Amino acid sequence: MKNKMIGIAAVLLIALMLAGVSYALWSKTVYIYGDVYTGDVDAEFGTNFTWEAYDEAGAVIPTEKKTMTVNVRPGQDPQELYVEIDDLYPCITIHIDFEIWNTGTVPWIVQSFTQTNIGFPGTVTFTPLDLVGTQVEPDDYVAADLEIHITNAASELGHYTFTVEILVVQWNEYVPPP
Repeated sequence: MKNKMIGIAAVLLIALMLAGVSYALWSKTVYIYGDVYTGDVDAEFGTNFTWEAYDEAGAVIPTEKKTMTVNVRPGQDPQELYVEIDDLYPCITIHIDFEIWNTGTVPWIVQSFTQTNIGFPGTVTFTPLDLVGTQVEPDDYVAADLEIHITNAASELGHYTFTVEILVVQWNEYVPPP
């Protein structure tokens, strides 16, 4: 009986040694190291601007009959655009076409636009209205239009201001309007 117990103990000891050796011989730890660099969301106005003037019936005013001047220029910050109109008279509508470029590395979506035109005798409209929700990939742009209309309420030699704010957000942060 004593020899049987020694034999069983020896077999168990050998089995444990073989298990230990096989574990040590058959296991390996591997590692993954990584670096992640995030991109940036950036939008800027393009430098190509065109404009057209329309009379109250919606007809294009020919170049030779235009008495107003329209100056569209980027600001010192490329995220600013300045519009200056001289000698505009009532019931004329100015359409200014421009581009908003994605100069970042992450796609963005036009979230919203707001306008401030306190005391402005007319309307300032940012179109197309369906631009909200438009996704723009890096190195691409979206075309937009600013429509400025002065009514008869404008005073002679008046000076009026307006502001349009366009909010773009990274593609996965867009919240559709209700």
